[in-house]
Amino acid sequence: MTIPYLLRLLAILSLLTGCSTPYRPPVVVRDSTPFPGVAGIVAANGTRPVDLILVHGMCTQDADWAERSIDRIAGAVSEHAPAAIRSPGADSGGIQLVERTQQIAGGTVRFHALLWSPLTVPLKRQLDYDHTATPTDCATGQVCKPVRAVLNGMVKDRLLDDCLADAVIYEGASHAAIRNAMVETVSRIVAANPDPDGTLVVVAESLGSKMLFDALSSMLESNQPRTQALGQLAARRLGLIYMAGNQLPILGLAEQALVANAMPAQDALQRFLELRRRQPTQRAGRLQRLAVVAFTDPNDLLSYRLLPARYAAPDVAVADVLVSNARTWLGLIENPVAAHMNYLANPDVGKLIACGFLQAVGCK
Repeated sequence: MTIPYLLRLLAILSLLTGCSTPYRPPVVVRDSTPFPGVAGIVAANGTRPVDLILVHGMCTQDADWAERSIDRIAGAVSEHAPAAIRSPGADSGGIQLVERTQQIAGGTVRFHALLWSPLTVPLKRQLDYDHTATPTDCATGQVCKPVRAVLNGMVKDRLLDDCLADAVIYEGASHAAIRNAMVETVSRIVAANPDPDGTLVVVAESLGSKMLFDALSSMLESNQPRTQALGQLAARRLGLIYMAGNQLPILGLAEQALVANAMPAQDALQRFLELRRRQPTQRAGRLQRLAVVAFTDPNDLLSYRLLPARYAAPDVAVADVLVSNARTWLGLIENPVAAHMNYLANPDVGKLIACGFLQAVGCK
């Protein structure tokens, strides 16, 4: 049974028995703080451009991901925005940078999309032999392709061999190399756009959130004056973080020792927030309030709610938002690949990123 046939069968069954998207429209979890959107940040910045950094999560991505993600955010504000100005693609430490300047809500947004997956592709190719394919006779054939159930094959090939493998690579021996590449790329973005009063916005998916927080923390702790200064500038400008498919709780387990009755250790976001507060310019009273928003599909097997109580402070406002990235079939299952991969393809998420919880002027 092929995947297209299976999907058609599920579609027919859904017409007969119904399907659901319980968090469409999204639900903002109790005790979350109302948050702005990109349009609101643009309005507050006046004539100053807003810089928005996009970081994809685990799973192989390319420049099309960057262009689609930018289109969805910009399109949620206006379908008739002036033509964008695209910058030539660049490579920074092995990370591809896709940049575009777009007029949104009467202001300017400079998008910077970081594509880090080319770094991990060579290692993941070691798993290619296990990809699902037309079954062969493993007892006699030269190539062994076992019989694998269709849904299991889809999840194995995509969610595990291509996606989860990225998290394993990042938390292993390649951690420092990938983090350093992220530091180099973020430094390049900040150095090229140094306005100390222009707001910096981050939209990061799953593993990409941890990668970015690790990089920012490394910059703030760097013994290289230029890198540390750029880290301080980024921390001072940062006003809004959107996290899609938060993985900090499970990734943090890889950095903790076995201790009986252990309390959760400080995760990557908490560490960055603490370092941000320690900076001289921040202690002097110039620390702007940072909004942190986490989007979670409860059927996403690889995602966790943020839990505002762990991060909320006078300088941090936290919100948890529940979304449905795909239909739940027959009340039994949501496509696990779509549940984790479709956050930025979800129009509800795009609109909240663009317009905020309290819809900004200029949003459709």
